[in-house]
Amino acid sequence: MTNLIRLSYYLFEAIGRLRWKEGKIRNYQNKRLRKVVKNAFENVPFYKQLFRAARVHPSDIRTVDDLNKLPIVRKSDMKNAHVDDLISKAYDVNDLKVIRTGGSTGEPFSVYISEREDDWRKANYMRANISCGQRPRDRWVAVMEAERATETTHFQRRVGVFAQNIVPVTWKRTAQLEYIEKMNPDVLDGDSGVLWLLAKEAELHDLKSIHPRIIFGSNELIDRHSRKYIGSVFGAPYYDQYGSTEIDRSAWQCPEQLGYHMDIDSVIMQFVDEEGEEVGLGEKGEIVCTSLFNHVMPFIRFNLQDVGVPAKEECSCGRRLPLMELINGRRNSFLVFPDNQVVAPMSFVEMVHAYSFVKEIGQYRVIQKRKDLVEIYVKKVNDSVDEKSLSERLLTNILKGLAEVEKVDVSKVRFEVKFVDEIPLSPGGKLNVIVSYVQSDLK
Repeated sequence: MTNLIRLSYYLFEAIGRLRWKEGKIRNYQNKRLRKVVKNAFENVPFYKQLFRAARVHPSDIRTVDDLNKLPIVRKSDMKNAHVDDLISKAYDVNDLKVIRTGGSTGEPFSVYISEREDDWRKANYMRANISCGQRPRDRWVAVMEAERATETTHFQRRVGVFAQNIVPVTWKRTAQLEYIEKMNPDVLDGDSGVLWLLAKEAELHDLKSIHPRIIFGSNELIDRHSRKYIGSVFGAPYYDQYGSTEIDRSAWQCPEQLGYHMDIDSVIMQFVDEEGEEVGLGEKGEIVCTSLFNHVMPFIRFNLQDVGVPAKEECSCGRRLPLMELINGRRNSFLVFPDNQVVAPMSFVEMVHAYSFVKEIGQYRVIQKRKDLVEIYVKKVNDSVDEKSLSERLLTNILKGLAEVEKVDVSKVRFEVKFVDEIPLSPGGKLNVIVSYVQSDLK
């Protein structure tokens, strides 16, 4: 259960760290890192074995730079381990909160946290929202899993302070919109893909009565056209937030929207190439995270299977947290073609959204079965849309974009457009626009 006094303290401290200078932040990181590493070695069998196999002792990890002495851990590594080997012996598993991932990477997983860690996550989450203009008494509506409703305390609801009202992702979109319209939110929040679907539904029915002051999207990576579209339909600035169930929210857009501020006071984010070496500023790499607050179930050099770019620039907003640039997408969303050209999911999505006919598409999903076979499932906005015409225009423009921009030999690839009545969300309530069953080398 949320401890409001502790949560308020964590939030106050977190906001103060936004203005810390680089040296002070680095000292803070190193101090917390040493505690995390010591706890993992002494109390978590999985990491004790990993450290010994790498011939590394906790005393060898004194600073952030020392992390590279340790191997990268993938979700499959932890999933294959017994849960008792992943949780610190200093905690009773019956006292812990369990959070289950939706399995967007194809590997559903359970994460265990303490009440203290849960409050830390919530404080970090609220810091970003407050930085973008959310106020304590704002009417706050979030489209997400129904069980999240219990995270707002009775006291919060009674006094109306940061009280989150949940719209279950499992509801029909018309019902979701009716509830949102009734609540008249100042802040609209939720999974990015689901918000995009709601915007499409609102536009289809010419619904113009939902006017939040701020929109936050998270949990699912969507392209800039989709973010802009959500903001235009609801008439409010849209701020994207990046994170994972394992690490929680790790980076977020401020009002300047020049990139994503990385929460480096809570998580160390490294960007690595195929060999596991850190890339330079402005270069893309897989995101590897080390949580500085997870003691119950540590995540040290944990590969999120996402790809991002550490930015060279500093934000003009004055917050000292460094930026990362556009997140290109999950590794299992990259398209790989016969001559090993790799196309980022965002690039492919932008090819679709660059043309006027996208308004005729209510929803779509791209599934790459093989390097030479891509299936595009389309749900039309309404029955008046001509399937043959839409299919021809969609394929013509996709093939043109791939050939001219990505230099893909499209003659070697078969694209099939299939019209369907419904495209289901993932078990975790995500849209998952692009799914590839072909392994990307990211080169």
